[in-house]
Amino acid sequence: MRGRHTAAILDMIDIGETTARTIDEYVSIAGLLGRTSAKRAELSAEIANRKHRVYRDRTCIAALEAFLDRAVRKGRPPL
Repeated sequence: MRGRHTAAILDMIDIGETTARTIDEYVSIAGLLGRTSAKRAELSAEIANRKHRVYRDRTCIAALEAFLDRAVRKGRPPL
């Protein structure tokens, strides 16, 4: 599940190049980032410049709030 959250966050900030679909892709991406400090720095800068898309997005907060509200209203009978 953490991988899916991470993929969704990277998608929100439009950085799909680090999302692997296979083990071979994962190894290739990890190898590139491990060997190339310039690529790591570029990616780090892109993340820093786009992180507001995640941190200022209230959609997930509103969805959780709605879910909790529905759960409480549906609720269980009082004890």
